[in-house]
Amino acid sequence: MTLPLITIIGRPNVGKSTLFNCFAKSQKAIVSDIPGTTRDTAMEKIEGDNYDYWLVDTAGLRNEKGETLEEEIQTQAKLALENADIILFLIDGKAPITLEDQNIITQLRKSQTPVIFIANKIDDGQTDSLLELAQFGLGVPLSISAKNYTGMWELEDAIEDQLEALKFEKKDAENKPKEEKDSIKVALIGRPNVGKSSLFNTIIGSKRAIVSNIAGTTRDSIDSEYTDETGQKFLFLDTAGLKRAGRIGKDIDFWSSVRSQRSIEMADVCILLIDSLDGVTHQDLVLAGKIIKAGKGIIIGVNKFDLVREKSGEKEETDERELDEVKMWGEKLDTVRKNYWHYLHQKMTFLSWAPVLFFSAQTKKGISDIFPSLKGIYQERQKRISTAELNRFVPEVYYGHITPMVGTKKGTIKYATQADTMPPKFIFFVNNSKAFHFSYRRYLENKLREKYGFHGTPIQLEIKDAMEGQEKKRKKKK
Repeated sequence: MTLPLITIIGRPNVGKSTLFNCFAKSQKAIVSDIPGTTRDTAMEKIEGDNYDYWLVDTAGLRNEKGETLEEEIQTQAKLALENADIILFLIDGKAPITLEDQNIITQLRKSQTPVIFIANKIDDGQTDSLLELAQFGLGVPLSISAKNYTGMWELEDAIEDQLEALKFEKKDAENKPKEEKDSIKVALIGRPNVGKSSLFNTIIGSKRAIVSNIAGTTRDSIDSEYTDETGQKFLFLDTAGLKRAGRIGKDIDFWSSVRSQRSIEMADVCILLIDSLDGVTHQDLVLAGKIIKAGKGIIIGVNKFDLVREKSGEKEETDERELDEVKMWGEKLDTVRKNYWHYLHQKMTFLSWAPVLFFSAQTKKGISDIFPSLKGIYQERQKRISTAELNRFVPEVYYGHITPMVGTKKGTIKYATQADTMPPKFIFFVNNSKAFHFSYRRYLENKLREKYGFHGTPIQLEIKDAMEGQEKKRKKKK
């Protein structure tokens, strides 16, 4: 299920980041009285009463002299309208409408994208002057003070009403979005020019994505279905290359990043593509972290392995592009593959449970291994262990390791249960959660994998004090 995308736009210093933080209930965006302080853009998943959605904060754009870049502001507004499902247009309710505001309004009026008009910084409740703003064709703006959280309930209601009017699907009774189970949803994730579009075209069998040696050629996401010989359906989400936050451009590149983040959230399994000759970069590790945080299955796909094959056939080095940690020149290909596998697990120790596939999107060599791996991971993500089985497992785990301690007090596991799947989530009820440090949690995860598998999927572990629930019940009775 695709979550709606809601974007906050407006000229610099009208309170976009403050409003974003009100929704996100955090300080993820930099807030300052200095115009243009927000240099990057922020994105957060918001859990509403009836709908969940992505909220995007666009930055106030200024040049090196601190002057407003009118053209850039207009570009941001245009791209927001093209990408967002709803626009939150923010103005300073205490200042006159500026030419910049009017130019944005002109774009908003021409668009079919729904707009919620908001006047911020109304701290004194004086809204008489806002009636005059109806002349601009966006209605009378909602009055809020994001700094003081005034008017936020009314704004949240307006957003939910608009999402209902747009016929977005509500959460189900368990407060979770309903999921479609017909297809295995797969996101191709990786840095620019790592071969996502080539792999997408090879799998789908048609050149729907633009392939180029120029990094960042793919600016959009293209979704396509594929059915294998067993009848299993796959929905492939071809995403634009993600870049480091500090290097994301203020316009098109940012929206590519937004769409990629949405694709990770939508996917069941992500294929994290690594360039075989570049090896693992810092950004690859960041992307892996995003996938794990989202609780998605993961395959490490080493692409362009045809280039490694060429190097292994040459006794002498013929170019400078090579991986220092893995010798390739004149080595047997099986040896290179084995050494590369060890290299990956040294670089990505936290992904020792993820399968590694070596292939070439260009030559199609190794591509057929992708589908069995995707199906296997999807099945592992749905695996459920009975409570009875888990509690036969608990003593084996507990007595097979150093007893967890906090001070002189021992930590003991009372019982365990699997709370969820997709991804698998386990809750261990204990006498004192403080005794179970990070290293012990990692030990528990390793033992779960050793016993039950869960190959290719993150496992979520929660340690709870067993007495906590009983104490709450006693208080309710009183």
